[in-house]
Amino acid sequence: MSRRRTLALALAATALTVAGCGEGARSRSGTTKPTVDVGYAFGYSTGDVADRIAFARLERRSGIRFRIRELGGVANAVVALLRGDVQLATMPYSTAVRAVGERAGLHVVLGADMATDLVLVGRDGITGVRQLQGGRVADDGPGLDGETLVLLALTHAGVPRSAVRLTPLDSAPRASALAAGRVDAAVLQYPDYERLLAQDPGLGVLAELSAFRPRSAETVWVVSNDYERLHRPLVRRLVTGLLDGYAYAYRPAGRRAWLRLARRTALKGEDPALATRLYAYYRRVRFWPLRDEPVTAAEHRRTVRFWLRMGQLERYVPFSRVWDESFWRASER
Repeated sequence: MSRRRTLALALAATALTVAGCGEGARSRSGTTKPTVDVGYAFGYSTGDVADRIAFARLERRSGIRFRIRELGGVANAVVALLRGDVQLATMPYSTAVRAVGERAGLHVVLGADMATDLVLVGRDGITGVRQLQGGRVADDGPGLDGETLVLLALTHAGVPRSAVRLTPLDSAPRASALAAGRVDAAVLQYPDYERLLAQDPGLGVLAELSAFRPRSAETVWVVSNDYERLHRPLVRRLVTGLLDGYAYAYRPAGRRAWLRLARRTALKGEDPALATRLYAYYRRVRFWPLRDEPVTAAEHRRTVRFWLRMGQLERYVPFSRVWDESFWRASER
């Protein structure tokens, strides 16, 4: 079953139960020191280190208590927001657009990861996309960014789609399959590529999604419309606090805090130099949302049309339905 169909079924099921859920979260937010449950569609990684720094700083300064939850998938993140199990969640931008297009009562309020870090990596001896003809490539499945990267790379190199066998795998199995030589190439997140490169210097990047897709948010912070309507001052504080935390984490003053937290959590037990390389990479690609550069309607339009062309979305969803950018824009002043 495709992830698109899974999301549609999840939303249909949620519509039957959402009316009576989420009361506890709303009552907590009305207290002097509210608790905010924060949901992640995927597991904790180095891309989330700056988030944790931002939440910790905001908790110290505002008294807001944050509880972090890993939700185990994009459909679960959407459902958790609609049910009120979490009040703020991060998910792929395309998932948020798709959910709103399926009439989920959600709004995007801030970008999270503002650059894609997906790369197509070839095994030792594969130096170009044309060498993948007759080979096997591990990606993330139909309609997702990894498959889009593979298809665009093949088209750009003049390789027919039928000449390559695509094998959908989750992130960790993709990296393992490439390391073991069971596939000729795999779509990896950049940190996984850096990890494998230390073991096998013969690996090479064949293509990057950032070379094909318009620059825009990769993941976004989302709230339910009900929560936003009832707690606008709190949502404004969350957005401002996240922007403050990102600005700190990716400035020279926050570099040490980022490296220390990354080595203690997401990169525990790994080569300390890996944290340094990844921090430099995130700085280079400008991975975080900037206070004075909110996503615009034109940027949204370019990105959604790209996803439509690639079959990642089935319908156009306007910027005004997906975004409430007023919180981001208010933080500029």
